[in-house]
Order: sequence, then C-alpha cells, then structure tokens
Amino acid sequence: MTQQNAPVITPLTATERRVLQEISLGRAPAVGSSNLKMAQATFSAHSTRIGHKLQAKKPPVKVQMGFATGELPLPEPLSAPAPFDGQERLLWQAHALHHTAAAIAKHARIDQFDLAGDTARLMTKAGAGNEAHLIRLGHAYGVLTAIDVPTPSPT
Repeated sequence: MTQQNAPVITPLTATERRVLQEISLGRAPAVGSSNLKMAQATFSAHSTRIGHKLQAKKPPVKVQMGFATGELPLPEPLSAPAPFDGQERLLWQAHALHHTAAAIAKHARIDQFDLAGDTARLMTKAGAGNEAHLIRLGHAYGVLTAIDVPTPSPT
C-alpha cells in the first residue's frame, strides 16, 4: 500500500511550497491566500497544481507527500498534548496515506460510518484545526514518519 522514497514527478515552485506550508498549518484557503498576499483563486490554483505534482488530491495526503518527498520541511518536534493509543495512531496514519473514506476506514480497521466521529475526536485530542493540520502535528508529535509514502491518487 505504501512505497518508500517516491520521487516528486515535478518539483514544486517556491510559491507552491509556501502554499503547501499554509495548508499544512491548517489554514483555510481564505486565510492562507491572505497570508501569502494572493487571491484565493490563485491559492486554490496552486493547491491544484501541488496535487497534480505530488499525485495527491486530498490536503492531508498532499501534506504527507510534501514531507515524504522533502518538498515540505518537517516541523520542529513538539510534546504531544496526550498519549495516543494504537487505534488513534492507525487512524492518523490512514489519513496520511489514503484518499478515500473507504480506504481510510479500512486501513484504520473501523466502520466507515464511524470515521467522521473518530476523526473529529482525534483532531480535538491532537489540537488540529483540520485533517491537513493533523498530518503536520502527527509529524511534530512523532506519530507519523516521512518514510510512509501514499499511493498515487486515482485519476
């Protein structure tokens, strides 16, 4: 399901790396575009190009691919706000590696109908604003590694 050291098909531009950084910080497009002093449509266009280059559709998978390829610098280590059990870690990894709710639920070994609630609880416990931010925090807390590379997004 995962590969190691997948290359970036096309390297990201400096602007795309800044957009990916904003995404990883959990910033909504309106906030990220404002921070980068660009139109929201421009921010969204860069996000789409990032997805094509990293073969990732969902923001959390874009962030994981950014870390896995070195296009996004790893965050500074942080102390986790609480211990995370094996099931929470598995769900965290599932969000980093998969594009669909069905694949995330299967990887995490939970019912797909429980996915939204379980994810919301994990995000609250981790202090994440959204799923992309959850991936960044997973790296900062040492829950995730850049060794796990998502499978390319279905086209």
